[in-house]
Amino acid sequence: MSGNLRQKLTRPSIWLRLVSMIVLAIAFNIAEIVIFAIVVFQFIVTLFTRKPNIQFTHFGRNLARYLQQITTFMTFATEEKPFPFSAWPDEPHEEPLVAENDKPMSSKAEQSETVAENVEAAKPKKPAPRKTTTTRKPRTPPKKAP
Repeated sequence: MSGNLRQKLTRPSIWLRLVSMIVLAIAFNIAEIVIFAIVVFQFIVTLFTRKPNIQFTHFGRNLARYLQQITTFMTFATEEKPFPFSAWPDEPHEEPLVAENDKPMSSKAEQSETVAENVEAAKPKKPAPRKTTTTRKPRTPPKKAP
């Protein structure tokens, strides 16, 4: 073995990176499970309250950023190691986008009203009658016999 190759293979930094990558691969798989749990939870919360839980929305965004950091480190796009080797990503967040008509309903009457509106809106509408304009040939009077 040449001295140059031996020197490259015995470099401690590359082996420490491998250990870091193994730890981060495990963290990535755990984070995937956590994301799935957040998705299910947020769906159920939004189903009943018509808006997502803001704390889980913030955590989900931070977790997504963390997965991005893991990916960039493991693909050698950066040398900056993500959590647990550095601080957890905690970025400022905006409020989640929720449609204006997706406000929580307070009473059964509002729920019934909304259901009735949705049923009406879902009914197929009759198409407007088509106005056809046809050009008719003018009638010629019958010819008189001579």
